[in-house]
Amino acid sequence: MLVGCDRKNRDTASHQPSTSHDKITSSAEPSGRSDGDEPGITIEVPIEVGGDSDNNKQDSGSGNSKQDSGSEQNPKAEEPEPDPTEDAFRSVSAGDCLPVYRTGYGDNWSQSKPPESVSCRGNYAGLFYVTRTGGSGLICPNGRAEDSWRYYSAMSKQTTTLCLRRIWVKNYCVLAIDSGDQSLSVGLSTAVGCNADRVPKPYNRIVVVSDVYRAPPDAHVGYCKKNQYDNRMYWMVLVSGGEDMVCFTDPNA
Repeated sequence: MLVGCDRKNRDTASHQPSTSHDKITSSAEPSGRSDGDEPGITIEVPIEVGGDSDNNKQDSGSGNSKQDSGSEQNPKAEEPEPDPTEDAFRSVSAGDCLPVYRTGYGDNWSQSKPPESVSCRGNYAGLFYVTRTGGSGLICPNGRAEDSWRYYSAMSKQTTTLCLRRIWVKNYCVLAIDSGDQSLSVGLSTAVGCNADRVPKPYNRIVVVSDVYRAPPDAHVGYCKKNQYDNRMYWMVLVSGGEDMVCFTDPNA
């Protein structure tokens, strides 16, 4: 919950890594045998036409039997089908910065899978620093402006988890809930166009990031004002464990 200070005229806004299997194959080649005559001995025997053919068939059949047996004992290992989304999640490393944000519609992110990482000093409506990566057992910090992004692959039956911390960029807008008592609940992982015509429920307001400061020891919303003549309404939140102070105001003020 963010606390705001009064202003004279209040404006209404209109607007978060692969396993390979080796194939195993086996084959047993039948070994052919040719009987040669012993030297110096001549044996006359009647030859029945087709007898050799039957023997060859028997040898060949015996060879095939060995080959079939070998195939049964050593079946080919099946490789899992590729999952491009899982590959995208697993390619992310701690220290990367991703240009994504929550849309405000359920738990949806702005992209279905992690995009290419960008500069952590870039100007993006939503920008998140990856603090940690892991599997289903990874528990991410849940402080202000910290989030997690998980993906379960039906192919590999594995979960990939990304722990995220928002990098705040001035002049971009986020979603908020205005309760009507000069206080706001800001969607700290969201982003939205400052001139958007509609917002997803339960949000009902849009605010813009006016400034980001290193928080003084006595941080309060008064620090958000530009000067003594600044009568705009401001709200502020402490993030990064209280080290940074993010100021918000009406984008149309």
